[in-house]
Amino acid sequence: MQVTYPSHHRWQRSTSADPLSSFSARTAGKIRTALTHLEAAHIRYEITPLTQSFLDLFLPLYTEHIEKKDNAIVHDVFEKTLGNTASPHPYFAFSLYEGETFIGGTIFSLRPDRVSFAYRIFQSHWNHADIKITPAYIGEYVTATFAQEHNLPFISHGKDRNPYGLNAAIGLATFKLSTGCRAYVPTNSEMNTLKTDELQTDTLVLLAPSNGSL
Repeated sequence: MQVTYPSHHRWQRSTSADPLSSFSARTAGKIRTALTHLEAAHIRYEITPLTQSFLDLFLPLYTEHIEKKDNAIVHDVFEKTLGNTASPHPYFAFSLYEGETFIGGTIFSLRPDRVSFAYRIFQSHWNHADIKITPAYIGEYVTATFAQEHNLPFISHGKDRNPYGLNAAIGLATFKLSTGCRAYVPTNSEMNTLKTDELQTDTLVLLAPSNGSL
């Protein structure tokens, strides 16, 4: 069978007075429990303007993780963020630490109506803490709180290539859906075709309906 699909899509969710309301009930419960144990587990976080010192921590983890993926594309993060002096939008960084160890973080910009994620990388596990949810979910919760506090109605993730399984792990889509994100097609997205009977791996293909929401 042949299907037509947009070459790229982006993920977006609305903010609310309760940042946990967008997460699945199971995930929200785990985050609530985790938040009560962070201090005892020596886990801390901060959101600051993006700096070179943050990139010095972020880039090795980002590069190591991305290079392990199939069809890996390692972006020039500095050139597209801190080095992009023409950008009208300020960049910020979320940093997560366990003890003195950098566990991961996100780089995002502030747009008039949203927090827009540019780059994001976290370890898949804690080094020592007995926390029953991965570091990435703490990052999503804290950033959702930041957006709500700044009266920004949306949180969006940068464009992802489609389909999943060829260009990105299906687990990434599952993660974003569990945080309340939904996929949307950018207006400039090209349309591609795919012969499903030629696929060699499990693949999630996000198709585009007429209203632009996947």
